[in-house]
Amino acid sequence: MYEDLDISELANFAIKIADKNYPNYKCAEIFVGKSEYLNIEVEENSVKYSEIGRNHGISIRIYQTNGSLGFAFTNKMNKKVVEKIVKNAIKMMRVGTPDPNFKNLPGKLKKYTKVEDLYDKSIESLSIEDAIENVKDLIKVCTEDDQAISQSGDFTANSNLSYIFNSNGIEVSGEETLFNISSNMIVKDAINGEASNGYESQMKRKLINIEGTKAAEEALKNAKNNLHRKKIKTKKMPVILSPKGTINLILNPIASAINAEMYQYKRSFLVGKLGKKIGSDSMNIDDNATINGRVGSNIFDGEGFPCKNKKIIENGQFLQSGLLHNSYTAGKEGVESTGNASRSSFSSIPSIGISNLIFQPGTAQKDELIKNVKEGILLNSTADSPNIATGDFSGLISQGNLIQNGEIKHALNETMFGINLLELYENITSISKEYKIYGPFSAPYVKIDNVQIIGAQSLKN
Repeated sequence: MYEDLDISELANFAIKIADKNYPNYKCAEIFVGKSEYLNIEVEENSVKYSEIGRNHGISIRIYQTNGSLGFAFTNKMNKKVVEKIVKNAIKMMRVGTPDPNFKNLPGKLKKYTKVEDLYDKSIESLSIEDAIENVKDLIKVCTEDDQAISQSGDFTANSNLSYIFNSNGIEVSGEETLFNISSNMIVKDAINGEASNGYESQMKRKLINIEGTKAAEEALKNAKNNLHRKKIKTKKMPVILSPKGTINLILNPIASAINAEMYQYKRSFLVGKLGKKIGSDSMNIDDNATINGRVGSNIFDGEGFPCKNKKIIENGQFLQSGLLHNSYTAGKEGVESTGNASRSSFSSIPSIGISNLIFQPGTAQKDELIKNVKEGILLNSTADSPNIATGDFSGLISQGNLIQNGEIKHALNETMFGINLLELYENITSISKEYKIYGPFSAPYVKIDNVQIIGAQSLKN
C-alpha cells in the first residue's frame, strides 16, 4: 500500500549523521511511521463526508550519557531534511536536562513471538464506493425502524507501517490494518415523545469481519432499552456490569492504574499493592499482545521490543510483575520492559499502553446472574471516570436498568453510583462465562455486591 522507499537506507543514513556530529552519544533511535486512511461520516442518517488521505514521517530520539534527550521529526522523507532533524535533535540533547533514571534503549533481541492476521490485503483495493456499502447497512436499519428518528456514525479503514531502527542493534518493521464502524442511534417514543440514544461500535483487523447491520441493530436495541426511564430510591444493592459496564468500571481504570509511569509518579490507586490481594478470587486479568487477529496484538511494541502475554491480576492478587513498562520505566525500576511502549505517531516519543486487556470469563451463566438478583442494577455504561490516584468512582449511570425479582425492568433516570475501585474488586461475587470483545478489551458480565446507588426519587414515594 506504500510507494517504494528504502526506509532502512534512510534510517542508517540518520544514524551515520549522528555518529559523525556527536560520536559520544549513548544511544539513538530512528522511527518511521506511514499510514493511509479512508473515512466515511454519517450525519442525520445520510452520508455527509468522505475522505482518503495519507501520513508519513520520520523521527529521531537521541540520548546523551547523562540521560538528556533530543527529539526531532519531519514528514519530508529525504536525506537533506533528515540530516537537518538529526542535527536539531543533537542540539536539543546537548542542552537538555540530565535524567539519571534513563538507562538505555532496547538492545538486539533474538526472538519475537509470531502473531498472525494483523494485516488485511483487501484494504489495498478498497474504494470510497466499497466503504459506502458498509455505511448503507447502518442507514438501512435506521430507515426501516418506526421508532428510529436519526443516526450518526462512521466507517474508517486504516493501514499503518512502522519501522524501528536503533543504535543498539534493533531493526524491525511491520504492517497492520484496522477497520472500525460505529452507530449512534436516536429513537423517540411515539406516545410520550421521550427520546433516547444508543451506541455500538466494532473494531476489527479484517474488513470481512465488520458487520454494519449488526452494529446498527445493537445501537438501536440499546437506545430502545433506555426509553421509559424512571427514578429510583437511594440504597445499597448489587450491580451487574454488562461487558461495556465492565470496561467502564474495571478495565479502563485498571489500564491507567497499571501504567508504570503513573505508578512511579504515585498517581495510581494501586501504589503499594504490588504482590498483594486486591480483589476476589474470581478476578483474573491479563494483557495479551500475542492473540492472532486481535486489534491490540502486535509482534513488537513502539520501541521494537517483543510483545508478550502478561498476567496482571491472578485470583485477586495484583502480581509483582503486574505493571506495564516501556524501556524508560523498566530501566528506572531495574526490570525488563514488558513490551508495552505505545506510539501514536512518528511525531511523538513512546508512552505506555495496553495491548489486549482481558478480564477472564467465569463459570456463571449471564441469565442466572440476573435471575438470582432480587433487587439490583444492570449497568451498561457511564460517561464518567474515576480518580485514578485514589480509586474513588462516583458517576452517573447513562444507560442501565433496574432488576427486580430476577427480571430486567425499566431504564434508570438521574441515578448515580459511588464506590472505591478496591472495594469494587473485593465485592465481585460472580462472573459470567459469556463475554464480548470491544476493540482491545475482552469483558464478561460481572456481579458486584453492596454498591451505593444514589437515586433521585424521594424516600417518601
